[in-house]
Amino acid sequence: MCKTEKIVSFINTNVFFKEFSFSRNEFITPDGKSRLQLADNVIWLDDILFIYQIKDRNIEVVGNEIKWFVNKVQKKAVKQIKGTLEYFKKYKNITISNERGHNINISEANPTIAKKIIVYTSTEALPDEKRFMKFYRSKTVGLIHLIHSDDYGEICKFLFTPSEIEEYLSFREILYEKHEQKLNSLPEQYVLGHFLESTDTDNLDLTYLENLKKMIKNESEFDVSFIINLFQKRIVKIGKDNDYYFIIKEIAKLDRTELKEFKLRFKLSLDKAKSQVFTLPYRMSSIRTNCGFVFIPLEYKNSDVWKNALFNFTDAHKYEQKNSKCIGMTVCYDPQKKYYDINWSYIENDWSFNEEMEKLLKENYPFRKVSLRGTNKYYFKE
Repeated sequence: MCKTEKIVSFINTNVFFKEFSFSRNEFITPDGKSRLQLADNVIWLDDILFIYQIKDRNIEVVGNEIKWFVNKVQKKAVKQIKGTLEYFKKYKNITISNERGHNINISEANPTIAKKIIVYTSTEALPDEKRFMKFYRSKTVGLIHLIHSDDYGEICKFLFTPSEIEEYLSFREILYEKHEQKLNSLPEQYVLGHFLESTDTDNLDLTYLENLKKMIKNESEFDVSFIINLFQKRIVKIGKDNDYYFIIKEIAKLDRTELKEFKLRFKLSLDKAKSQVFTLPYRMSSIRTNCGFVFIPLEYKNSDVWKNALFNFTDAHKYEQKNSKCIGMTVCYDPQKKYYDINWSYIENDWSFNEEMEKLLKENYPFRKVSLRGTNKYYFKE
């Protein structure tokens, strides 16, 4: 694995989670006759599919920098991207291991939604004419993102969630289609600064370049990586080992404002469980993903009812909010052993009217009231 591959793999496993990141991408064809290689790195999270091809300049090799860029980035990497997309079309079973070591049939992903990305590392001798190129336009597979590894690292420092990066790449494509010539004369920092302040793509405004200096980085408010790690340590699994993927997928799809609310309710639940005081469940729903979340703190003396509480509250919240999916969590704190016992549930089905549920909610409403709230994603210093 070259330097750039290591950089991309490290960033991707932290931003997109290990469950949805793939960097060991050799696979055997269904007939068992051939061993083939997918792109250098793949991200797959339901309707998010990123295909990465990576090129690293060997600084010890003497040669023309522009020639290297054309041959390795614009020709070879592009060809490899096209090859990966052909594999997706051709084979119905492409089983590879994710960064958790779980085998996944990645051919179930939809290749028509793929973001095609070439991340490269060049020397400083590469002129801005090439360094600032944002895309390669292919007649067969459309726009392919060209991103220097330094710029990719910076993007992932400012954009913290899979949904944000997917939104950014889509924005980048639209902006390029409207301002191709001008955009190829500007650094990546302009595109990022523009995205952080406005998704209006009609006009370019060079003052957006200042946004990277002014943005307030508040990632501690919505970083939920420690919660994700709990799934490896303390979760009651039912069925297959990767059943928890259904839950992590929905958490990973949240944007930073939703993750902030998720983390707030998760921590409140832990605090209430530790205090051994009865409280109503905390809850939220994402309009974007149509998924509800309910957090149920339990007094330790009532810990034996966790299963009933978990499924009943999850079902009730899903029904009342008319969500298609809902995730529930119960937590209780053992004061003797001094540890939290956390259990999760996941329900997914189409909403339909239920007379019995209507009656139960009317006669004994078990929740706090919810309100519709919208907040800014990004904040800047004055």
